[in-house]
Amino acid sequence: MTATAAQIAPHHNTLTPLGSRRAALFLACALQGEQRVVSTEHNSSGTFDDDLSRQLIIVSTLVLRSPPTDDPPPSRTNQPGARNVDGRILMMKISACIVSLIAARCGAMVEVPLDFNRDIRPILAENCFACHGFDEHARKASLRLDAAEFAYAPREGITAIVPGDLAASELWARINATDEDDVMPPPKSHRTLTAAQKELLRQWIEQGAPYAPHWAFVVPIKRAPPTDIVSPIDAFVRARLADESLEAALTPAAQADATTLIRRAALDLTGLAPSADEVASFIAQCEATSLDAAYELLIDRLLASKHFGEQMALPWLDAARYADTNGFSIDGGRHAWLWRDYVINAFNSNKPFDQFLIEQIAGDLVTAANEETLTATGFQRNAMVTHEGGTIAAENLVNYGADRVRTFSEAVLGLTVACAQCHDHKFDPISQKDYYGLFAFFNTTSEDAMGGDGGNNAAPVAQVHSVLRTGEEDALRARIVALEATLAHPSPQLLTQWEATQRDALVKRGKDLLLHPVKLLKISTPNSGSGFSIENQQFALVERPMGFVAFDVSMELPPLTQPITGLRVVMHPSLDAPAAGWGWNMGQEGKGNFVLTSVSLSAGTVASDQVNLYRMIEPSGVTANTWEPQHPPEGVLNTNASAAWVPDLAHDGPVQLTVTFAQPLRSADATHLTAQLNFGRGGNVTAKRMEFFALTGTDDDSNLPASMIAIVAKNPSQRNAQETREITEYFAQHSALMASTRIDLANARERLAARTQAFATLVMDTAPTPRETFILHRGVYSDPRDKVSAATPAALPAMASDAPMNRLGLAQWVTSPSNPLTARVAVNRLWQSFFGTGIVKSVGDFGTQGEWPSHPELLDWLAVDFVEHGWDVKRLVKSIVSSQTYRQSSASTASALELDPHNRLLARGARFRLSAELIRDGALSTSGLLVTDLGGPSVNPYTPGDPWREISHYGSSPATAQSFEQDHGDKLYRRSLYTYWKRTMPPPNMSAFDAPNREVCAMDRSETNTPLQALVMLNDVQFVEASRAFAQQILHRSGDDEARLHWAFMQATSRLPTVDEDAVLRGALTRERAHFASSPADALSILEAGESPRDESLSSTEHAAWSQVAALLLNLSETITRN
Repeated sequence: MTATAAQIAPHHNTLTPLGSRRAALFLACALQGEQRVVSTEHNSSGTFDDDLSRQLIIVSTLVLRSPPTDDPPPSRTNQPGARNVDGRILMMKISACIVSLIAARCGAMVEVPLDFNRDIRPILAENCFACHGFDEHARKASLRLDAAEFAYAPREGITAIVPGDLAASELWARINATDEDDVMPPPKSHRTLTAAQKELLRQWIEQGAPYAPHWAFVVPIKRAPPTDIVSPIDAFVRARLADESLEAALTPAAQADATTLIRRAALDLTGLAPSADEVASFIAQCEATSLDAAYELLIDRLLASKHFGEQMALPWLDAARYADTNGFSIDGGRHAWLWRDYVINAFNSNKPFDQFLIEQIAGDLVTAANEETLTATGFQRNAMVTHEGGTIAAENLVNYGADRVRTFSEAVLGLTVACAQCHDHKFDPISQKDYYGLFAFFNTTSEDAMGGDGGNNAAPVAQVHSVLRTGEEDALRARIVALEATLAHPSPQLLTQWEATQRDALVKRGKDLLLHPVKLLKISTPNSGSGFSIENQQFALVERPMGFVAFDVSMELPPLTQPITGLRVVMHPSLDAPAAGWGWNMGQEGKGNFVLTSVSLSAGTVASDQVNLYRMIEPSGVTANTWEPQHPPEGVLNTNASAAWVPDLAHDGPVQLTVTFAQPLRSADATHLTAQLNFGRGGNVTAKRMEFFALTGTDDDSNLPASMIAIVAKNPSQRNAQETREITEYFAQHSALMASTRIDLANARERLAARTQAFATLVMDTAPTPRETFILHRGVYSDPRDKVSAATPAALPAMASDAPMNRLGLAQWVTSPSNPLTARVAVNRLWQSFFGTGIVKSVGDFGTQGEWPSHPELLDWLAVDFVEHGWDVKRLVKSIVSSQTYRQSSASTASALELDPHNRLLARGARFRLSAELIRDGALSTSGLLVTDLGGPSVNPYTPGDPWREISHYGSSPATAQSFEQDHGDKLYRRSLYTYWKRTMPPPNMSAFDAPNREVCAMDRSETNTPLQALVMLNDVQFVEASRAFAQQILHRSGDDEARLHWAFMQATSRLPTVDEDAVLRGALTRERAHFASSPADALSILEAGESPRDESLSSTEHAAWSQVAALLLNLSETITRN
């Protein structure tokens, strides 16, 4: 707290003149980042020179954590230990100014008492605790500096710290020693105390070297706000500015304008920017009533929105490491979306946050346990699991438990307890025994060490219904009935069009067809149980039975003058094989069949053992000479788990599959070809003998069954009723012209099932005989030492004496008002959501390595108030977003940016880039493509190529999620929250914007700026299609170019363009029109992006020109920034 002139005046005779030592002290305090001194000077009239005092204080009193930056949005990156270094970097730039002021005008100073937690502990933690802290095994010279009783204790006549006696304190001597054998920290530690830090330690010792418990381990107290004129939040924030004597330089910014406020609130509370119409409506409401009244109604509406839960869920999904796959190298799929639905519903229904935590920690143990509370325990089951051969069961179980301890401690307690897995924590008072005491709470489940094979959830699992109640069931049933009717009675015009195309193809089939044998060079298999041999470089022979077959066949193509148009695989029966001559019987009765799930091809000028994923051949179609009705040949191009080609083995002679290339191969470009065949789901038998042929000319097979070929060949007037019904049904179920209807029907059925049926999800349970827990020496699973029981860390308040010593007791302890961490961590995470940075910047570390709160009293007030009002999340959120601190303009001045570049004092509104999910959602919403359905299974929107396969174990293996299968229809345009999250390959367009892989708990996201991000927004199909759809919206609006441009700008940014911006947009539109008028082919190419239908009545050149303007708007920094 700054001393006033009146407070200092009675003591001015005791002040030492401001000399060089005090100048160094002043600079040291500024470098440390908090005000420590008050500078005053007598002028000729005997009064204090307030101008000098103000100048010195302004440059010395900020909490300067990071170097200045030209980028307006503050970074959210958490870099523990950087606080002092960052402050020094900035203060070096202004130290010359400080020294000049001091040298020019001498005065006097009075020291302000230091705060141990704020000023001294960070220095000791960063430089001393690693060797002289809590970890007794790493402790050097048996000296502890983390607690007063040890630091003050004499050791062989030497005392590290003697309160008030600098000369007798060995610490002071050692940090100032010049001999490298004596100086501390030692040179080999690569740590060095700055002059600023030494000066603070000097002051502290002279002031009596008072210690204090770590602030985060003390139960928070709700101190009265400094004033009741404004809201408590504003009172604490403004008091901080006043305490720092900064009001002359950093005064609270004015309130943001109405358009900024509605955009800010909508993005923060729902993740979706308001539409142009919503902005206009809000402005009209402000004019009709007042901004305050309209804003309050806006906040209430946003809090009631179904999208509130989606937005609030995102940070929790990161913390809970939610994903749709198991992780590790196989990274097979799982069904975890029901837990995600639980989280969304919890925030939408305003479930008390303590209940939210209790259910996720011990929902299976609560008195009124039900499907919802059981689903909640998926929080702990979101961990990675493995079923890989060669892994060790005991080690896996330790890894699973360690992950739960880490996630629980960081997400709920804000502590890095995981640092104590192998040894006592080096910085925080958390012992290895404390760690395994927490571990014991989670070590009671019946979980198998090897689980998650074949896309099945690793036990324990439960069949549960989604807790989301969307009320859409009746509408879905009606939609299903309508779509079924469309398929049952397709358009006669479309049927006639399809028949004509099929007849034309039948006439042309086999034209100029020639089959050319290839030379088989090598067959590569992934499994030791597989066996092949090559006979005369022509036949591939299966030598051993295989339950699962996947192999690559490397072959040399014949030198041909004609381009190669396809590849045929011919599978022969073998007279000496069992099961009626068709390969190896797999132990089941009956003839059985084989199931070919996929075929992939690549070509090059050299032989390759495996398919080259960067030289893949795109097929234009697949045919066969026979198949079972439900498994046609095109199934090999569909990576859906149920899709495959299954030949009808009643067919006489060999069966064959032909893949036609989208682009024919010429001998000059490709001399070798590799084919990968996956019999991914196995079968009773497999083919015994195979051979391969290169095709020139046109395929002589058809993708029509023989019975359908006969019907198509008939004149429609000559068909009987049965034939008419069969061809109509076949057209409806197989024609590309009816594909969108089939997709919509399948999506609607799946959505209805997700809303009404029970599905398996991962849950927690308690094993009949829970495993015992031991302290593992150095964290090694195979070296257990002392047995431990479930217990909470000794440094924190104890559990209630009557609490059950299980996860339920842990949940009750963590949500007890006496727990000093939980509420603080929760409100701090919410604060970060609205200001870009938490009151404690290190949101996952409230320990001694974490950041000192920028507003400690405010954090404690919010935490206690949160608990007192029933852990009411929506109430807390409303209080934050209603405050004047939140509603400030983010506009700043050069001096304000220099003094507080990252807005830690909150003298202005926060500004930061949107998250990866919100950037994609914003493009979809602005363009009108967004499908706002709530909850349900994860979806696969566009992604470049098949990145899953590139990192998969092997093609379509028994594990799921090995090959990417793009969804269609509405699923392409769902919110990003619902995108399928594969841990080893998260969605590329979101990874580019720093989305985590969710392998471990992520309490914060990094924030980078890379060229890849611009490439994504300019080239990714999702964004190109959004630009096209946005342009289509613009063109559907009435009015001239100016009206359309203004509406489009408002739709993208929530405001009207300035005169200069309007001129830029007009110029861009003129240029694009001219370009596409002269290059109509370019226009058509741009308009082909994506699967959403295009309004063909629009001029293609005009549509393309506006799509480029739309792309410009979607790529504005303002569009992807929360201002």
